[in-house]
Amino acid sequence: MTTAWIVRAGRDDSYDELALDKSLIAVGWSAAGDLTETASATEIRERVRAAYPDVERRTVENYAIQLVAFRTKMSEGDIVLFLRRASPDVAVGRVTGPYEYRTDLPSGIRHARAVRWSRTDIPRASVEREVLALPSLTTVYRINQADSVARLDRLLGFDAPATVLADEPVTAAPLGHDDDSAPFKNLRRNLDYARSLATAGQHLDQLKVGAFEVSDVFRAAWVQSVAALDHWVRQEIRARMLELVAQPTAQKPRAFLAFQISLGLVEQVQLGTKTLVEALDQQLRDQGHLVYQNPDKIREGFGLVHDVKGFWDRVARVLTEQSGDGVTCTGKDVQEQLRQIVQRRHKIAHEYDEDPEGPNQKRPIDGAGATQTIDYIEQVAAAILEVLNTPEPAAG
Repeated sequence: MTTAWIVRAGRDDSYDELALDKSLIAVGWSAAGDLTETASATEIRERVRAAYPDVERRTVENYAIQLVAFRTKMSEGDIVLFLRRASPDVAVGRVTGPYEYRTDLPSGIRHARAVRWSRTDIPRASVEREVLALPSLTTVYRINQADSVARLDRLLGFDAPATVLADEPVTAAPLGHDDDSAPFKNLRRNLDYARSLATAGQHLDQLKVGAFEVSDVFRAAWVQSVAALDHWVRQEIRARMLELVAQPTAQKPRAFLAFQISLGLVEQVQLGTKTLVEALDQQLRDQGHLVYQNPDKIREGFGLVHDVKGFWDRVARVLTEQSGDGVTCTGKDVQEQLRQIVQRRHKIAHEYDEDPEGPNQKRPIDGAGATQTIDYIEQVAAAILEVLNTPEPAAG
């Protein structure tokens, strides 16, 4: 049976052009070396462990799972859905060659397979179910259900309309980490809506619509993505605080223990008209005006539910390690990029996105920039979730 795969683009800005122009798909973890003569899953795992001795064991296992899938399980004739970095559209094609270790490719992405791309302009909304099944920090993901393969197979024909297909379930087990919490699911849906706006803007731009500024659709996508991040942080903090307060014996962060609720709610708890969980939930809802967009505020908020010492450095490490594509970042890099994204959002919302170098003009924006921003927010949020789900070190 034909198998369908989703492969996420690397973080290098040239990845899209390289993949589409050279008719290939390539992934990271190049330090594992040439696997041409290494087809055994056990051998590949050993190679990966030896290549990344300083990386957390669970993360290394994730590398190995994806490399085994790419090297051994992916086959000629399989369908590939390529999540592009420089466009809100996706590409679909078929694998046409065996595994190769390409030294002519950038050093971070040398595990490769030839692909014949049939479509490069498919809106993500057409494959929303499949894309939402992909864990946010996973590069290689297999979908082998017949209904999903059929959906993608329909999109391979040049004459097939790029419209939203029938809503069928995707139940493939993820190869990566669990990001299946309700707040994170909502984040991904909200970000997918932002991507739909970016896709719509790109297609309107191609139609040369003159009735309004098409670039404002990309700005709307940008604003939506920041709003999605803000909403997710609040929902994630709320869910984790309620979980903590329901466990009287659980170890709690200092900020959690210092959190204040109103005397009125305390009185209701004393009278038995509210539980402590209900009182805390009410207090959090009453504080719904709090904004979690600035990196400092995000760190402060998560300090209510987790140890945030070295928080952004830990997030950066997850981002660097999970991709395995050779692109590294620091905690300062992550904070600075988030600040720039949020500042641009404020400019759009409050200052007409005015170009400082061109009075009475807006700053340039396009679908690629909006899409990269949306993808970055999703991956940062997934990295934060990974940090939050890592057990805190024992006291002492």
